[in-house]
Amino acid sequence: MTEMQMPLTLMDGGGRGQVTAILGGREMQRRLSDIGILIGREVEVIRRGGSGPLVVAVGDTRLALGQEVSRRIFVSSHPEAAACP
Repeated sequence: MTEMQMPLTLMDGGGRGQVTAILGGREMQRRLSDIGILIGREVEVIRRGGSGPLVVAVGDTRLALGQEVSRRIFVSSHPEAAACP
């Protein structure tokens, strides 16, 4: 199975991926960790806001993330899994 790594902002609505990297300093990583976004966690894009915030699900929690933060969160996805109903 092929894995693709991309910034969270490029993921389609309904797409799921595993967080592989967070670009930023300790403060940003701490803030994201505090809200449940950690390397290895699965996230799902609920809604893309165009140039506005992304709404994502992390576990049972829904979060709105700004574009700048979302560009710094990298996820891997499995395209074959996304194509399955």
